[in-house]
Amino acid sequence: MTQVNSRTGDNKILVVDDDRTVLNSIVKLLKSSNYRCITALTSDEGVKLIKAEKPLVVLTDLKMETETSGIDILEEAKKTDPDSVVLLYTAFGNVPIAVEAFKKGAFDFIQKVATHHDILHPVERAFKYARMQKENAILRSRLDLTDDGTFYGAIGTSPVSRDLFDKAKRVAMTNATVMITGDTGTGKEVIAKGIHYHSPRCEEPFVPVAVGALPDTLLESELFGYMRGSFTGANSDKAGLFETANRGTIFLDEIGEVSADMQHKLLRVLQERQVRRVGGHKHINLDLRVLSATNKDPEQLVKEGKLREDLYYRLNVIRIHIPLLKERREDVPVLAYHFLKKYRNTGIIKVEKINSEALLYMQQYDWPGNVRELQGVIESLAALATSPEIKAENLPEKLRPTTKRVFFPSTENLDFKSAKAKIIEDFEKQYIEGLLEKYEGNISKVADEAGLNRKTIYRLIEARKINFKRTRPDKG
Repeated sequence: MTQVNSRTGDNKILVVDDDRTVLNSIVKLLKSSNYRCITALTSDEGVKLIKAEKPLVVLTDLKMETETSGIDILEEAKKTDPDSVVLLYTAFGNVPIAVEAFKKGAFDFIQKVATHHDILHPVERAFKYARMQKENAILRSRLDLTDDGTFYGAIGTSPVSRDLFDKAKRVAMTNATVMITGDTGTGKEVIAKGIHYHSPRCEEPFVPVAVGALPDTLLESELFGYMRGSFTGANSDKAGLFETANRGTIFLDEIGEVSADMQHKLLRVLQERQVRRVGGHKHINLDLRVLSATNKDPEQLVKEGKLREDLYYRLNVIRIHIPLLKERREDVPVLAYHFLKKYRNTGIIKVEKINSEALLYMQQYDWPGNVRELQGVIESLAALATSPEIKAENLPEKLRPTTKRVFFPSTENLDFKSAKAKIIEDFEKQYIEGLLEKYEGNISKVADEAGLNRKTIYRLIEARKINFKRTRPDKG
């Protein structure tokens, strides 16, 4: 069963149909999936409810006995709110009307013979799109604000991110050593900076060190400093990064990549709070905070002997884990606009907004490279933009859905006569399959509902190559 967001107003749908039986059936289906339904038996009443109730989505019959139709409701909805999301449904597929409906802004076109899943799925997509439209409008209005961050440079409005930022803010006010974990590109250094700049040490240096990227000899001289003449090229004394970070914060990134020997030296510094330059004899006292990070499971690194257990316990006083971007999809739109603000002037054309459909595709993508990958995509789109709006068709192919929405896609590249025959064939197959499923293969009941005789039903089953299993015996 489809579950929807139950926030007030977020799940309100207007259903319009002049057949009360059909209307009640659809409403029952939608309510079973937690949608809040308002109904109308005429298109005129539907238009009034659109203006009065402002439903997030409208689902309307195309053909009604009244003078107005579903197309009229679509047009009125778009007049009331250009961002209205309207789905139309009808008993029979009609290509020209479907094309007209899409041109006038219909979100989708559904056949009444569709299964429950075929109705609920487009309704669910419509609600996702409608919510994205609203969020997009809010994000566009914030594009020129000076501060759209929620934790220093970290951006996110999802419950997951809010919990993360709240914990980081509480930790920041202490002097505890913190280990930050999370996949590559999730923003571990951004969180580390946030902890520093929300701490009492914020006026002192923040020194990030990619400890996993340097060979031992270079890392040792970089971290601890050196005295003149201690090795070839050491022409003068140099303070190390631990000294540079004194009274501030040092951030040791990818700590799991450091050699065992270097880990031992780091442990001594953390235990004694002193550092000695390479080639020197004097110990220099340190007053600093140590933050570290790894994109691997630190407990597994300890088991594998890649991270000293005693160093792990020194570094892992408090753990902050940053989830994958796909685990906090609600953050994608606000992050996208955050990066758009940064890069919108990098191309020939200034980019002002991101199309809601494009944002929806971004939100559905899994982002294996996490926030860093999203940043790269927005930077590229802004640099190559040919209009002030980023649209779905501008997105990289990996972000676009593998299937496109086309009404009767099987009729592409066919002439009118062939297309018509194909549409009838597809309709007959889908219609009979639906009834066979509904009545569990009982041909008599299928024939009764279809208004056809049993012989015709069997002929259609054979002609359309329909596979079915009779689970109920025919009775007449």
